[in-house]
Amino acid sequence: MEVLGKNKGFGRLLPYLLVAPIVIWIVVTIFFPLVSVIKESFYNTGFVGTKGTYVGFDNYKNTLTSPSYWNAWKKSLIWVLGNSIAQTLLAFAVALLLNKPSRFSNWARTWMIIPWVIPTIVVGIFWQWIFNGSYGIFNHALLSLNLIDKPINLIGDSTWSLPVTIFINTWHWFPFMAVIVLAGLSTISHEIYEAADVDGANKWQQFWKITFPSLGPITFALGIVGTLWSFNIFDTIYILTSGGPAGATTTVPVYIYQQAFESFQIGKASATSIVTAFFLILFVIGFIKFGTPKEH
Repeated sequence: MEVLGKNKGFGRLLPYLLVAPIVIWIVVTIFFPLVSVIKESFYNTGFVGTKGTYVGFDNYKNTLTSPSYWNAWKKSLIWVLGNSIAQTLLAFAVALLLNKPSRFSNWARTWMIIPWVIPTIVVGIFWQWIFNGSYGIFNHALLSLNLIDKPINLIGDSTWSLPVTIFINTWHWFPFMAVIVLAGLSTISHEIYEAADVDGANKWQQFWKITFPSLGPITFALGIVGTLWSFNIFDTIYILTSGGPAGATTTVPVYIYQQAFESFQIGKASATSIVTAFFLILFVIGFIKFGTPKEH
């Protein structure tokens, strides 16, 4: 009985022991840094590791009244909307094209994920080479076709830098979304489409009445995770433009980085991070409340 009691006690403790490592990891990597950021947001700390003086809510006030911060939000909204629209359209188009079994679709399913698996630094380097105003292949092709009179430095142009960066990031990430949509399409029974054909529904009607509603949970997950993921992308933008030219691609993550590690204002950057996180939490709450797919 004593041994049985010990085994029963260990059985109750085992789930907690199994979960303990990940809980400790989360506390060490998320909770402690978060507490540190919140603490630093009330100080005018300059360099990492130095001690600043207490300034209360001044950093938050400066963030909320800063035109540069709201301008970065404007760039971030354009960035998120541009990526969301472009990636969604491409992902659905590719997934629908490859959903029908064929020799081409089987081959394309394997190779379409190549842009996604390429490291971001490599993506940035070769697209910089393609769009380079002096020796890039893009300008060379346009000049050869007599479509332009002189080279165009798209990445270095304040008008084109953000759209081009959105295009590059879309090219990099849409295969990931396409794979997820394709997996969702495989769960829809073909009998439903056959019944729709019998009823006289065309392909467009089938998409909006069958395909899209059936992918509701997937599109919801992609919407919330993809939006947050896209908003927080830093590496692609910084590698390509470093936030320039003249702030044309300075999104909120880039703005926070510049505050912390270029202007050496850790306290202000911490407050900006907290304010931004608060707005993102509000977005998540609103998205879950109004965007959750209804069960049929």
